[in-house]
Amino acid sequence: MSKIGRNDPCYCGSGKKYKQCHMKEDKAAEKERRSWTQAATWLRRDLMKYARDERFNESFALAVPLFWNDYYDMDNVEQMSVPEAMRFTDWFAFDYQMENGRYLIEIYREEKQDDLSEYQQAVLDSWIDADPASAYELTGYKDQTLSLKEITSGEEYEVFEASGHGNVNIGEIILARILPVHDQLEFSSSPAYLPSDEIQDLPDKLKAAEATYLEEHPDATHQDFMRAKSYLLVHHALEQAERVGRPPVARLDENREDGKTQKLASRMKQKVQKQIVKDIPIRQTTRQKIGE
Repeated sequence: MSKIGRNDPCYCGSGKKYKQCHMKEDKAAEKERRSWTQAATWLRRDLMKYARDERFNESFALAVPLFWNDYYDMDNVEQMSVPEAMRFTDWFAFDYQMENGRYLIEIYREEKQDDLSEYQQAVLDSWIDADPASAYELTGYKDQTLSLKEITSGEEYEVFEASGHGNVNIGEIILARILPVHDQLEFSSSPAYLPSDEIQDLPDKLKAAEATYLEEHPDATHQDFMRAKSYLLVHHALEQAERVGRPPVARLDENREDGKTQKLASRMKQKVQKQIVKDIPIRQTTRQKIGE
């Protein structure tokens, strides 16, 4: 719909000019929507920073190879592309259960809640109980609204995506987490997708894995299974990329667009590591002097 001018007739049919009728109400509604969107955007970014807190280093180091099926580990983690880093951190924050049995997003809310705005608090509260990451078939779309169906439960969703359906065709699979943001559903981070020829046996794999999981955890739900095993979606996608001859991860892509940036990051990491090794004797000597 084209943008209505201040002096145009109001769309409601009242016969009044827009500025004398619905303009004030519409501007207030737009400001409200913008506040919710900004709150969600800020939380996503802050969660990514929070996930790299040194307190979580041990969990982070264990989670990286689990999620990426050993294509990434702490020796090459800096070679992730930005979308890869976003997808991993999203999973690490929401679905990865740390050694103490807790999830990072729960700890984040406990520590950050009082420092958040009213909108940020409300969005974060709604995310705590949100569904885990899953695989969704694209069943339809209209403008920026995607119609999705979870491939094992069959549950249906209407999701807002600013870029529309992008390269995804009807019947193909989107790998993502769906989160509520006020009165609509959105993708948590940059989603991935499986073209039709790479879906293969994914539904059967998930059903078999869920059956095994429920045997071991008889009181668990489908959501419990997906939260515990959603990384299997990534493993399938990596396997299919290998099968069709596509680099499964960015670090193996010789033609990656951010190659120069990654080489620079790698060189910087090597310099830091050399400096740490060089400084160790100095630090040890300093500690000995302080303790004398």
